[in-house]
Amino acid sequence: MSFTNGLEIGPYRIMEQLGQGGMATVYKAYHASLDRYLAIKVLHKAFLNDANFLARFQREARLVARLEHPNIVPIYDFAEYNNQPYLVMKFIEGETLKARMQRGILSTVEILNVVESIGNGLAFAHKQNILHRDIKPSNVILAKDGGIYLADFGLECIAQTGESTLSSDMVLGTPQYISPEQGMSKKELDEGTDIYSFGVMLDEMTTGRVPFSADTPFAVIHDHIYSPLPLPSSLNPNISQELKRVLLKALAKARADRYADVPAFVEAFKLASQNQPSRSPTGRFLVITPPMAQRCHFLCPGNTNHPCAG
Repeated sequence: MSFTNGLEIGPYRIMEQLGQGGMATVYKAYHASLDRYLAIKVLHKAFLNDANFLARFQREARLVARLEHPNIVPIYDFAEYNNQPYLVMKFIEGETLKARMQRGILSTVEILNVVESIGNGLAFAHKQNILHRDIKPSNVILAKDGGIYLADFGLECIAQTGESTLSSDMVLGTPQYISPEQGMSKKELDEGTDIYSFGVMLDEMTTGRVPFSADTPFAVIHDHIYSPLPLPSSLNPNISQELKRVLLKALAKARADRYADVPAFVEAFKLASQNQPSRSPTGRFLVITPPMAQRCHFLCPGNTNHPCAG
């Protein structure tokens, strides 16, 4: 049975579908006794073909639910309905960073707010020994009240363990933001994998496009592992030498050549941004706006503009 409008799932009433991604479908729901709206993320049915999935889902959901931080979307509940597992999360009015970037270039202030907020959330999670594994603009929510949130902690960890029948390009994460070690399917990952993906996102925010793009996801992954990184200044000549060095360090192929942790990366980016030249009174980075075809993220299925869509 599908999740249709008006369906009652325990205390939650489904109101409408908000978005759909490669791993889950998101619905807006209403909790009558609390008189508030929530977001319910229903995971893909293909996961159910893995006999160990539900146990892994429960384990990871409990772990991620402990992440109480102002820049991380909180998880309130997790359960299953008709054998379909789902997560209940805070409903946030706003848009994804991906949607914001598609509307035009970001100001220096906007970029630094994202760097600070997402950096704080990531650093907190890493202290709890939790990796995100899928940092990308569609997982960053810009709330109408000015809050900035990181969503979808743990989903890639759930997908990557076991014998899911999902195609490997979905299980690996989003190719354009994947770290070289993720691309090589290394099991032992540390915060460096999130630093790399965070670096890709910041590179895109300052240049207008992701470093690598190709016809197939495996070609993109190959480039992350083996191809030299295009210099950020080749896409945006207004990027300072200091900022270029920061981005290149975060996007180093070898983990040992990247920043030791997220706070070090954030501090270096903020410091380099102080010397970033700008010709605009609003303090823009003067990024190059990419063609519409290049703005769309690879493997972007259907409506992924909603904050909770993966």
